[in-house]
Amino acid sequence: MPLTKTINNYETFIQELKLEKKDDKAYMDAFFKRKFIILEDKRIIHPKIRDLEEKIKELTIAKDKLKGLKKYWEKEKDKAQNYYRDIKFRKYLKGRFWKHKIKQATNPEYREDIKNCKLTDEVLMDPEYGTLADTFLVDYDYRKKLADTVNRSIIYKDNIIGDHNKKRQQFKKENAQKKIEQITEKLHSTNLDILAFETVIKYIKLINK
Repeated sequence: MPLTKTINNYETFIQELKLEKKDDKAYMDAFFKRKFIILEDKRIIHPKIRDLEEKIKELTIAKDKLKGLKKYWEKEKDKAQNYYRDIKFRKYLKGRFWKHKIKQATNPEYREDIKNCKLTDEVLMDPEYGTLADTFLVDYDYRKKLADTVNRSIIYKDNIIGDHNKKRQQFKKENAQKKIEQITEKLHSTNLDILAFETVIKYIKLINK
C-alpha cells in the first residue's frame, strides 16, 4: 500500500526527502503559508506542475497590471508634487502673465487691488483659478468685490485665495503615495508567490524524475 504524507512546512519537506537546505527557503516558506505538498512513496503527487504553471500565468498577468497601476500613481504623485514648480516655469509662456505684469507696473489702482486681495503670481497663473484671473485682469467692479470679500469674510481670516488648491495638491500627492505603497506591497507579494510556485516546480522535476 502506498505511503502518503501531507507536508506543510519546509523543515519537514527537506527531512522527508533528505534534501539539503538551500537559499530558496524563503520561497518554500511562502508556499507553505497557504499551500501544502502531498508525498506518495517519496514522490510529489500534489500539487501538479500544470496547475502551478497556470497559477504562475495568472499571477504574471496580475503583476503586469500592478506595474501599470504603479506607473499611473507615480505620474499622479509627480504631477501633484511639481504642480507649483510647473506653474512657476510655464507662466513666462502665458499671455495672461505679461498682461498682468504690465498692468501691475503701470496701473497703481490695479496694483493696490492685488495687494488687497492678497493675490500672488502663483495664484493668478494657477489653471484652477483661470476664470478668476481673467476676470480680475479686466473687471474693475469684480476686483473691488473680491477685495471686500477677502477682507471681510471669516473664510479668509486664516486663509488666502489659493490655499484650497494647495491643500488639494497635497492631498493628491499623499493619496498617490499611499496607493504606490499599497501596490508595491502587492507586487512584492505577487512576485514572491510566482517565485514560490517556480521553486516547487523545480523540486517536483528534481524528485519525480
